[in-house]
Amino acid sequence: MTDAQTKILVDRRTIKLPAIADLVKKAAAREGIGAGRIMSEMFRLAVRRGGLTQREYFAHHLYRTSLSWDQKREFIGEMESYRLNLRLSPPGLTRMRGFLNDKITHTALWRAWGIPTTRTQAMFSRDRWLGPVPTLRDSDAIVDFLKRDAVCPLFGKPVEGLQSLGAVYIEAVDAAAGTATLLTGETVGIDALADEIVREFPDGYMFQDAELQHPEISEILGPALSCPRLVTIIEDDTPTVLYAYWKIAAYDGVSDNFWQNDTMLAGIDVATGTVTNCITGKGPDETEVETHPVSGKPVTGYRIPYWAEAVEMVQNAHAIFPINGCLGWDVAFGPKGPVLIECNDNTGHDTYQLVAGHGARHPSLKARFDRVIARNKRILADRKARVYKVET
Repeated sequence: MTDAQTKILVDRRTIKLPAIADLVKKAAAREGIGAGRIMSEMFRLAVRRGGLTQREYFAHHLYRTSLSWDQKREFIGEMESYRLNLRLSPPGLTRMRGFLNDKITHTALWRAWGIPTTRTQAMFSRDRWLGPVPTLRDSDAIVDFLKRDAVCPLFGKPVEGLQSLGAVYIEAVDAAAGTATLLTGETVGIDALADEIVREFPDGYMFQDAELQHPEISEILGPALSCPRLVTIIEDDTPTVLYAYWKIAAYDGVSDNFWQNDTMLAGIDVATGTVTNCITGKGPDETEVETHPVSGKPVTGYRIPYWAEAVEMVQNAHAIFPINGCLGWDVAFGPKGPVLIECNDNTGHDTYQLVAGHGARHPSLKARFDRVIARNKRILADRKARVYKVET
C-alpha cells in the first residue's frame, strides 16, 4: 500500500487518471473519427496562449463533431480561467486575494455582518492569534481538542486550500479508544490524523461545525454536504448572479469536488434554482443523470429550497467586497435556509463549462465579463485622476 493510499485526509493523488492514449481511442470510437484528427485539434488548442491541456480537451468533450472550430475555441482551461479572474478582479485594484484565500478571516467577517456561515470550533496554527477561537499549536493540542472539546459532527479543512484537498468529516470521537469515526464509516486513529494535519498543512487547519443539509436534499443525494457554487459579478454598482452549478458529492463521499470518483455536476437555472441537467463520469465516460443512481430520486428538474434567499445572501456578501468584479460562493442549503461556506476569488469558469455546454468565451458570457473589466478600468482611471499630489 502506498503512502497516498494510507492517507486519512482527502488526497487527489489517490485518483488514478486514464492514459491519454486510452482517451483518444474512446473519443475516436464514440465520434467515429480518426485519432489523427483528435491529436491535431489537441495540439492546435494547446499552443495558443492559455491553451488547453490534453486532459482539459477531453474533459470538455472538444472532440465532438457537433461543435464547430469556433465553438471549440470558446472553451478555456484552468490556467486561462485564473487569468480571466485576474482581469475581473485585478490585484492592483482589489489587493484582497490573500484575505479572501484565508477561510477563517473572511468567515469571521461574514458572521460579524450577520450573514449565516459555519462556526469555527478551533484552528491549528503555530503563530496566529484568533481571540476566542482556540488555537492549537501542535499535534498534541489537536488530539486534546478532538478528545475533550470537539462537537461532532465536525468538518476539517486547510485555512488556505482548494478542491476539498485535505478535508475530513468526523462523525464521532471515541476519546477512550483514541479513534474518530468518519462520514465514510471508516475508523481512524486521532494521533495519526493530528500528525497528518501538522505534516501536510503547517500553514493552518481549521475545524468547523459540519453543516446539516436540508432533509429533502439528503434524501435525494445522500448525507454528504453538496454545495452549489453561485458566481457573482459587478457590472455597474450592484452584484448579480452570473451563473450557478451544483457540485454533488458521492453518496458515501466526504466532499463534493468533481474530480472525486462518483461525484456529479449539475447545471442550475439562476432564476428559479431548478436543476437543468446533471452529469457524472469524466471525458468520454461522461453520462447524463436524470435520477440519482443510489436513491433513485429525480435530480434533473429538482428545485433547490431557499434559492431566492441564497441569491440575496451571496449578492449581499459580494457587496461587502464591491471592489472585486467576480467572486464564487459555495453555499450549503440547511433545514432553515442557506449557509455561506466559502468565498473563492479564483472561481472555476472552466468547471462551469462542463454543464453549460459552451465555453467561457461564449458571446453571452464574454459580453458580461467585458463590462466588468471596463468597470475596473473606469475605477482605476478615476483613482489615478484623484491621486493627491504634493507640489514642490
